Amino acid sequence: MKKIIKLLIILFSLILIYEVVHLVFIRDMNGWAVLSWIEDVPENGPSTNARPEDVGTFEVVQSFKGEETSGVFDFIALLLLASVVISSQMLWVRKKKKSFNRSWKYCFIISVSLFCLLTFFGLRGFFIKKNDLSDQEWDQVSNKLRVGDVIAYSKEKWSARRELLAEGKATVIGYRLFRYGHLAIVVEDPGNPGRKVLFTSQGQKGVNIDEDIETLRTHNWEAWRLDKWDRVNIEKIKQGVVSCRDKSGHFFGYDYSGMFSLWNENLKPENVKDFGDEYICSTAVVTLLYFAGFESDSTPRQGLDLITPYQVVRAKGAFIETPNIIGNP
Repeated sequence: MKKIIKLLIILFSLILIYEVVHLVFIRDMNGWAVLSWIEDVPENGPSTNARPEDVGTFEVVQSFKGEETSGVFDFIALLLLASVVISSQMLWVRKKKKSFNRSWKYCFIISVSLFCLLTFFGLRGFFIKKNDLSDQEWDQVSNKLRVGDVIAYSKEKWSARRELLAEGKATVIGYRLFRYGHLAIVVEDPGNPGRKVLFTSQGQKGVNIDEDIETLRTHNWEAWRLDKWDRVNIEKIKQGVVSCRDKSGHFFGYDYSGMFSLWNENLKPENVKDFGDEYICSTAVVTLLYFAGFESDSTPRQGLDLITPYQVVRAKGAFIETPNIIGNP
């Protein structure tokens, strides 16, 4: 039992040290720094063999926070966790000394109780402050978005924890591991010209355009825009959206094998019939852009076939000639 307690203390100590370092020194980095290597872009992508005028890049054109939380609650949680670790060490790991044992017991009980209470209120959403914009203010934000803008989503820590632990949304894990947890691209609704919607893929839904840009009002996101967007075939964007939507839209429309880094669908369709029926959010965007004439450097690796949202928007790519649309969506 003593060895198990020792192991738990070491584990919590490592987590504590990492969180303190993250809050103090690398607070601008979302996600786990130890996993940042996964989001590196391969060095031998198509842009390396393209002419300079055919190389394309993304850049941030707008940032928005639909919700915010104070870092104070994280510091309090870390202090309580530190108190739990130290009191556990003093009570059960060190060589027993009768003096101050009662004080350490009180410290342990109070720290655990307060930590559980803080976690309870955090998972209930008490620490999350919604950005209450007026309709006019939101219009000024949303009107800046264009068809083709790639939306990279992030979440406040307590918001991600609440959805993961209280609501059981497993796909939220990405928000805690990586810089961005979700990706979408602004497209025109094929059934309602002029209406801007979000093309993406979600768990238990697959590829869809169920949400419009109004839904961005309650989320944290950054809009990344591809330069030389005039080189992209807008008509093929529309055809790709229709094809993916028709093939997906059910539980198995989400690529769980891609989510767990096993393998991905065909990311380079030459015609509408080549689209698969299973994508994660990032591969859905990469595939649609390839079909429309932009081949991203964020291609899968051997051994770890994962494409993250940040990898997509940080990657360069090459504008390519694509064949005319063949087949009906």
